Amino acid sequence: MDRGPKVVVLGAGSYFFGKPVIYNMITSPILRNGTLALVDTDPAVLETMMKIARRAKEASGAPLTLEGSTDRLEVMKGADFVVLSFSYRNAYYRELDTRISKKYGVTMCSSDTIGPGGIFRALRELPEILRIADDVRRLAPEAWLINFINPTSVMGIALMRHAADVKSFALCDGNHMPYVRAMYLRQLGILPEGTQAAPPEMDEKFDLQIAGVNHCTWILRCFYDGKDYMPVLRSFVEREAKREYETRPTSKAKPRLNMNYALELMDLYGAFPTAVSHTKEYVPFYQGYGVTPVTPEPIVCFDGYNRAEEMAEAWSETEKIADGTTPIGEFFAKGRGDHATDIIESMWGNLGKKFYINSPNRGAVGNLPDDAFLELLCDLDMKGPRPRPVGDMPRGLLGLTQQVLDTHELTVEAAVSCDRRILLRALATDPLVNNLSDAKHIMAELLEAERDHLDRRWFQERERGLPRR
Repeated sequence: MDRGPKVVVLGAGSYFFGKPVIYNMITSPILRNGTLALVDTDPAVLETMMKIARRAKEASGAPLTLEGSTDRLEVMKGADFVVLSFSYRNAYYRELDTRISKKYGVTMCSSDTIGPGGIFRALRELPEILRIADDVRRLAPEAWLINFINPTSVMGIALMRHAADVKSFALCDGNHMPYVRAMYLRQLGILPEGTQAAPPEMDEKFDLQIAGVNHCTWILRCFYDGKDYMPVLRSFVEREAKREYETRPTSKAKPRLNMNYALELMDLYGAFPTAVSHTKEYVPFYQGYGVTPVTPEPIVCFDGYNRAEEMAEAWSETEKIADGTTPIGEFFAKGRGDHATDIIESMWGNLGKKFYINSPNRGAVGNLPDDAFLELLCDLDMKGPRPRPVGDMPRGLLGLTQQVLDTHELTVEAAVSCDRRILLRALATDPLVNNLSDAKHIMAELLEAERDHLDRRWFQERERGLPRR
């Protein structure tokens, strides 16, 4: 029997990630002969996920080896893949980022990737990610470190810049292959509704080019069997935009009126925003600045209380699987592989599948630098991802992409250096901030409000009575 990979998951109780990775490790013929090591700093959360894993293993008869620990050092040795999926008090801090920023005229509907929310989430999480990279370097030097934590491009840039000797790339589940291609084929009327994957002969005719920075990615080209389908895609978006008003629009910030925002952005840039629930937050147009009323409307603030309720409800369902209230058969019947372990399966098994991965550009987008950290379709194996050529980023989107990358790069340097001058520069470079004095107030208030979960170096000089630079 061929050995499967050892996969270590840091943040086993993840809102999105925990159960799908167990499903994939149990059901994949390539992964089920390996080892799954679950790590969570909360013993109760860890035990809940281990119960699910044990139940699934017993029901399936899979030879998967299970390990669990609250201390990653106990299970990291010999890992082939280390997946990062943790976040400390996610909804609480995102709501705090949002509320303080809103005081100074900056609105965020997601608050985890761009704007002050994205910057401060990186300040909170990145130091731990770099410490984990040190542990990987010592205990599993051949392992691939896969980041699944937002802002994923910031974390990926940090690993590229400050842990270059550790093999790494970053992920987002928004462009999960092959499901994303099937979704667009359904929207274009080519693939029947309810079909989850396109047959190979259909997929071969589909020329879909997506490129950009994570959460600000765009369909630049959409051809099927030699015909340009961008007009068809626009017609679909227009129909859905009208439907949003025919039904009562949701009050939730991220999904609210997304097709109306997408339609306006598509007409502006000539490209479709693939993650519009985030991308509408990346541009200043929907902040409410200016004199003329904003269409479709200024974006709505991230509703942290809703996210907390959703996470609590999802966790309740998780506990029911763990204690047997929910039959394990339902877990298998409703399960689907997650993005990270789909990729791990393909890498380990040399399956030759293509995935959207966040990594250095390496010439795929001709008018951006080779080290621009982009989300692109990649070939990959155990040597890592290799982006496929895309061509040039169109003007307009090129400038926005460069501005977002500059903000992310400055965020990394601020998080590593704990230098308030660089942090202010990151805030001032961010596309949502249009007042330097407001940026200074946001910075000061968020540093103070979140000081218990930030690097102590942000406050050392002040605590010694010295002025901060």
